Amino acid sequence: MNNQNLNGTLVLVRPDLTVDPANGQGKVAIVTYDREQSKEIYVAFNNGKEGIYPPEFLLKLKDKKAILDDLMANGSAMPLDNFKDLYKISMLLDRGTSTAQWQALEIAGQNPAIWDKSIQPVKEAEKQVLDKAYTR
Repeated sequence: MNNQNLNGTLVLVRPDLTVDPANGQGKVAIVTYDREQSKEIYVAFNNGKEGIYPPEFLLKLKDKKAILDDLMANGSAMPLDNFKDLYKISMLLDRGTSTAQWQALEIAGQNPAIWDKSIQPVKEAEKQVLDKAYTR
């Protein structure tokens, strides 16, 4: 079972959502409560509003090493704006502060061309969790 606790994690609400009752698409938020049993994650936005989302609606930054490795391997083949955004994200993650991480998530959310290189779902897909449970 996936017991990954996300409390305190900075997340990005999927910018491509078409239905979002909390009006948080494309915004950065902090996880305030993660309910594994009900598949709901509670988040707080910097404007004081809160929202409840299923895990598949929330994204987090990839590991800074993965971003930098991808940048070094594929940087010369990507458009300059994408390279600059990924470089900014890696530099912000290097700072190690929550403010820098927040800024990095905002940059990633504003450039759909780098989503696959910079952000990932907050939790593993349910199918992968089940596969792990049955392979013991």
